[in-house]
Amino acid sequence: MLLARIFLLATSMLSAMVLPKNEEFVVITGNRITVAAGTSLGNINCAYTSNQKDTLVLNRQIAQRDRLKMTIPVKSFNCGNILLNKDFEKTLNASQHPYTKIEVVCLRRDGKNYKGNLNLIIAGKTIPLQNVSFTTCTINGVSNLKSNICLNFSEIGLTPPKKMGGLFKVEDELQVMVELQIAA
Repeated sequence: MLLARIFLLATSMLSAMVLPKNEEFVVITGNRITVAAGTSLGNINCAYTSNQKDTLVLNRQIAQRDRLKMTIPVKSFNCGNILLNKDFEKTLNASQHPYTKIEVVCLRRDGKNYKGNLNLIIAGKTIPLQNVSFTTCTINGVSNLKSNICLNFSEIGLTPPKKMGGLFKVEDELQVMVELQIAA
């Protein structure tokens, strides 16, 4: 009887050490990346949507191989018309850097919302973004984590186009919105 108790205790302790802890996670079912800039005639928005799926474990650094990596062909951004699309591609130097990437390094719950660290790889430069706030919102029954990242073309090492399609000037500020669609 004593031998059985010792065996059960040892098995219990061993399983607690070997089995993973209950980890919190979110299931990503799609994403939308929008890049917006102000102009002398209003705002432009260039967007890319994907149905890329992934599961992110929360509250820890995500290993390089397990990170959600959103790889966006620069030529796939839709800015609303051909002239704006071409100017956007030229600004991001799509001929030498055909992809923009965003990778989630870590994500943690912050009350009802989330905070995370991201890497933005744009025009061949990696820009680490710390403590990016993601708000939880539901639109048309779809749950999303939304963030708004404000950068300057000059911070990224890019020059804003002086004229887009030969019509107007673009301001230095650049808004990058990352929306992660999540399973409810």
